[in-house]
Amino acid sequence: MGRISEVERPGFAVRAFYAIGERMFGAVPTPERIMAHRVPLMLGIGGLWGSMEWFGTLERTLRALVQVHVARLEGSAY
Repeated sequence: MGRISEVERPGFAVRAFYAIGERMFGAVPTPERIMAHRVPLMLGIGGLWGSMEWFGTLERTLRALVQVHVARLEGSAY
């Protein structure tokens, strides 16, 4: 199976999302770089994650712990 290449010349919206991802995680996450091929997908998932981050009922630290635990149970890096 071939690898999916990154977007060579990202537009303004994609660069804005890259900046948000870099600010949150220190580097642009791989899923975000792949989703950049479909900007509506990137906007939808970004909105979903943003709403969970800012309006969720769990504390940030607990949510991060749950995400790490689930990723470990599933054998995933994310």
